[in-house]
Amino acid sequence: MHVGAIAAGRRAGGLLDCRAPVPEAIDSDADARTTWPLQLRAIDESTLAAFARALGQQLRQRPAVTEAGAALLLSGPMGAGKTTFTRALSIGLGVTRPDRVCSPTFNLCREHDGPLPLVHVDLCRLGELGGDDEGSAAFEALGLDELFARAAAGACVLAIEWAQLLPTPPTGALSLTLARGVEPHLRTLVAAGIGAWAQPLVAAWAACTADPPA
Repeated sequence: MHVGAIAAGRRAGGLLDCRAPVPEAIDSDADARTTWPLQLRAIDESTLAAFARALGQQLRQRPAVTEAGAALLLSGPMGAGKTTFTRALSIGLGVTRPDRVCSPTFNLCREHDGPLPLVHVDLCRLGELGGDDEGSAAFEALGLDELFARAAAGACVLAIEWAQLLPTPPTGALSLTLARGVEPHLRTLVAAGIGAWAQPLVAAWAACTADPPA
């Protein structure tokens, strides 16, 4: 597992807190099934990438999880690191061409081949349409229900950027909220499990990164 950068980030001042409270910007009352066991604060881009690779490897190596599906909801402002996280995640998943994982803002949805395919969605442009009929039609045309069904069947890992714009979030998912830190190059990551399969995944993810091997 790629944990060297994680360990380095912690020594450099990053903090992994498995009991961290929910940030004020996140509404923990939105879903009673949501648990917030993991927060990374004051991490740089290389540490964020290492953490994402670790998650990709967790998903790839845990058949019971992937058979139950894997939907990842990435939220956060522009430049918070959502695409950086997704690209590093693809490396952990074993995607054939991780260099092609970039922001799909103009194509909205891209699928990347691998042992466990990655479907990468960006809702930023759809959010610009607002809540009118045009925006609703655009969400429907994207086929999110079908994508969630594929992920639920274990046929892919679905990663959605700008997930805060989803009109109806799925009942089971891994919520990942990214934010900029006090310093321009630092980030904060909060991971939450929503549903029965996601909660133990977050717990395992936290365990494998809290005490990285030497």
